[in-house]
Amino acid sequence: MAHPRQSALQDFRFNQRVLQNAINGVRIPDYLGLELVQLCVVAGIRRNVGFGHELRGLTPRFTRALNAQAIMYSRDIPDMKDPEEFPYCIWYPSTPDRDTCRKLIAQYPWMKYQVGRVCAVANYDDLYKELDILPEVGIAEEARENGSEAIYSAILQQPVKYAVFNDYSNSLVLENPPISAMNGNTCVTTLLDSKQSFKRPRAKSILKSDINGFESRLFDICEDMSVDVKRSEPRSVDQSVVLPLLYSPLPADLPTVDKDMLILSAAYHGNIDRYMRLRHPQKIKGELACLIRGIYHDPLFAKFWSLQPTADIYDWRVRRAINARFIMTNDLSRITPTTPVDELPYLIWFPQPAYHGVYEELARLRPEMKLQAARACIVANYQSSFEKIDPPHDSALVQEAQESPNPFFLKHLRAKEAQGDTTGQDHGSEYWKYFTIKHALKPSTPTILGELNASSIGTTQTWIYDGVEAEMSNVEVSICTPEEVKQSGISDVMFRYPSTE
Repeated sequence: MAHPRQSALQDFRFNQRVLQNAINGVRIPDYLGLELVQLCVVAGIRRNVGFGHELRGLTPRFTRALNAQAIMYSRDIPDMKDPEEFPYCIWYPSTPDRDTCRKLIAQYPWMKYQVGRVCAVANYDDLYKELDILPEVGIAEEARENGSEAIYSAILQQPVKYAVFNDYSNSLVLENPPISAMNGNTCVTTLLDSKQSFKRPRAKSILKSDINGFESRLFDICEDMSVDVKRSEPRSVDQSVVLPLLYSPLPADLPTVDKDMLILSAAYHGNIDRYMRLRHPQKIKGELACLIRGIYHDPLFAKFWSLQPTADIYDWRVRRAINARFIMTNDLSRITPTTPVDELPYLIWFPQPAYHGVYEELARLRPEMKLQAARACIVANYQSSFEKIDPPHDSALVQEAQESPNPFFLKHLRAKEAQGDTTGQDHGSEYWKYFTIKHALKPSTPTILGELNASSIGTTQTWIYDGVEAEMSNVEVSICTPEEVKQSGISDVMFRYPSTE
């Protein structure tokens, strides 16, 4: 028999006031088709006692939210049979009392780790001792954030800890959980306190957040994407501990930090161990650019990525960067007649040119790469190889030739132009091709930043690495500048070392 509200799932209307009422637990919308509407309803169910009971059984998500509501507020243990009916988070925005927790694990023993997390949030150290569970890193991080010192200390002193919770996928590994350190992979309650406001979905926008009306978040353990009537910020975290971690060994257990800056730095420098330990399953803002930069500058990082499953290097720009690094490391095994065109790199001379014969063979193997092979010869001053490749006149090559101390290259290209042998290309849409090796070898930034965070790592310029750039010199300059200099108010190197000119 169909649910009385089944047809509402096919109704895709939007009304801001209606969604505000849903979040506040006033009234269930008559239309439930939009993802945003369902998120607002789930938020309302989880935050308001007694709201939304008519939706039980309509979708697994609504049912899970209602079961979480019952556990957190009403002290009733719901009858749950299907695995899809069991909620993941039962500790936010409220926690059940001790008696409810005991009843819950008596009826559903496999939920004892979730009860353990309740204990960490609510400081039920007595109940935690009763559970007799493995020392779990998510519970430890939650206990640390919520001041449950006894639970945190009990886990921290154990020689081995485990990762039962997976807050990225809202799942638990109850059988043979992996050994793990505390790596900041827990969606602690302070993160859930950060709410986002919603907006009208716009189907024609190029931004996913505009299309959906909300931003997808890394964690969604409450299944409501933390949507709310108004935007709110989480409790600030002391980030002073992050900067020393950029130039120090990582501790066995990470302290409470926003680790985005550490992730970007590890990718930027091609640090395999750090990156694989710190990264999230989904890329954060700026990570792709830093990853590409790391691949370009570290052949071993490129080798590592070349061995990963295709699903892990889903972005064609990563595969293109790997190909570029292999070419510069004198290997053309990844460039075959069937290599997709969008995976053929343009920048194949920075930060390190290949052996001259590599460029000659590359131009023969894939004639459409003749221009970049010739440009690499200009940068490396391989005159003989350049003549063998014999490229046509091209405006981007001319730009590079003008920077070369060897006049031969520019003379050759001018002669080709006079002969009418020219590409005739205006690289306007790929303006980054006009940046030369001189631009790539730019000096460190003169700016000394007073405050550093993940956004201090520039990833918005589109050049150098085939239209992608990551820039960390401002962070490096600021870190290397003595603290007393920064405290003096000096914000530019020119004031530390004024020119005598």
